[in-house]
Order: sequence, then C-alpha cells, then structure tokens
Amino acid sequence: MKNIAQSALVNILLFSIFWAIEIFIAKLAFNAGAQVIAFTLQSSFLTLIILSIYILPTKLKELKKIPFHTIKRLFFANAIHMGLGGFLGNAGIQLTTAINAGFLSQFTLVSGTIFAWLILKEKMTMAKIISVFTIIVGTFLLITKGQLIIPYIGDLFLILACICWGLGLVLVRKTLKNTSINSDFVSLIRPVAGIPIIILFIFLSPMYPSSLQKIFQVNIFDLHQTLYVILSGIIVSFVWIFANRTLKLASASYTSMMSSITPILVALLATIFLNERIEGIQFIGILLIISSSLVTHYLKIDRD
Repeated sequence: MKNIAQSALVNILLFSIFWAIEIFIAKLAFNAGAQVIAFTLQSSFLTLIILSIYILPTKLKELKKIPFHTIKRLFFANAIHMGLGGFLGNAGIQLTTAINAGFLSQFTLVSGTIFAWLILKEKMTMAKIISVFTIIVGTFLLITKGQLIIPYIGDLFLILACICWGLGLVLVRKTLKNTSINSDFVSLIRPVAGIPIIILFIFLSPMYPSSLQKIFQVNIFDLHQTLYVILSGIIVSFVWIFANRTLKLASASYTSMMSSITPILVALLATIFLNERIEGIQFIGILLIISSSLVTHYLKIDRD
C-alpha cells in the first residue's frame, strides 16, 4: 500500500488547508492593525527559526552533501518566489482592493501552468486548458460575486507577483524533480533566500514613488501583533513543507491547479468565524473549482 506521506493528493490538500489558515490569520492580523511588511518579515524570521529547529538537528549531515550548484539554483528560485514575488505581492495588496487582490493572486495558476509547459515540458492538453479556465472563472465568481472589478495600479504589481510565484514554483519543481534533495531543505532555503531580498527593497524604498513608499514607512520591530505573528510563523512552516513535498511528488501544473481550492477554504473560515455569507453565485464558483480540481486529479496531471 502506498505510503500516505508519499501521496501527492494528501500533500496538496494539507498545503491548501494550511495556506487557507495562514491567509485567515493574516486577515485577522491586518484587521487588528498589523502592517504588511513588518508582519511578513517577523513571521518569516519566526518560520526560519521553526524550520531550522525541525530540520537541522537530524538532517544537517545530509544538507552538507547537497552540491553547491543545486543550492544556488534553489536560492535563485526562492529569491524570485518569496523575495521578488513577496515584494510585488505586498505592494499590490496595499495599492488595490481586497477583492482584486484575492482574485488576481489566483493568476499564479495561469503563470505556473505556462512556465511548467515552457520550462519543464509538461503537457499542455486541451483538458488542462479547459480546467485552468474553469478554475479561474470559478475563482472570479467566488471572490468577486460576479461583479466586474475596477482596475488599480496595484493590480499590475499583483500580476507581476503571480509571474514571479509561478516561475519560482516551476524552478523549484525542476530541481526537486531532477535531484534526490529532500524537499524539506527547500522549505528551509525559502526564507533564507527571500528575507534578504525583502530587506533590500526596504532599504531602496526612498527611491520609490510616494504612494509606494508608504508601504515601507513602518517599524519592522513593532510587536503589537505578536500573537498573530507567532500563529502565522507556525502555520507558514507547514505551508512551505507541504508545498515543497507536493512539488517533489507531482508536476508543477498539478500543484498550481489543485491549490485552487484554497479560496474555498478561506471562504468557509470567513463564514464560520467572521459571520460572512456565501451567496448563490459564489456557490456556483465553488462547484466550478471543485469539479475542475477533481478532473485535474483524475486526469493524472500530477504525472505530466
């Protein structure tokens, strides 16, 4: 019987669940007054500490055996994903509406699938194209309730962030697919590579337009939302672990497409704990996402 820990479906479901919880915690933190940059850096540093305690004591010898060129590739991939993508994503969130941010962030599905086709030579079948399109339509209905979104300057930053997230995801998959490296090491490298990039953008902030400078004019050592930072750091550790385990086991297209159930889980959490209502058109979006995810799984896209 196949080890459940080696199941791509189990790992992507755990990734999606923890990602939804992480988004929910971040929403609570921002509602309580947390600043995006300070919150992101603090939770990332805590995640680095947690992952170091979890990974290094038992796997340090294995880590030392990883070829330097492999480490360099993973640093590059994670600098793009967490560093550049994180910076653009934070800028976009600040400069657009929550609805726009929620919907546009799902374009990682599109960029990840395209990069997987171009870089990893994963199949671009008609069934996959239809599934991607259906998921995007379902996400649009779920998040925007079918209403057209008004474009903002932050939308451009979010689209660029999605390109970085999709590219970073595919580059990580390429390394994991072609080497025997343990996927947990990639989770540890992510904050190591990403945090310095975010700090660099903070130092360069005086050069940005005034509207963008406001994002970085915060005290990164502000500890008013410590509880949310701790919760986020713990949950993000699980997010990265299961994301990279999925990428080790399954195709980049599968990872991108199956993680589209995350907005559904976020909506359910908001309904249960924040007394938000799910309207009829949102149920249609949920059905579209779930049906497309089922098709994605049963088409064996994880093996493309």
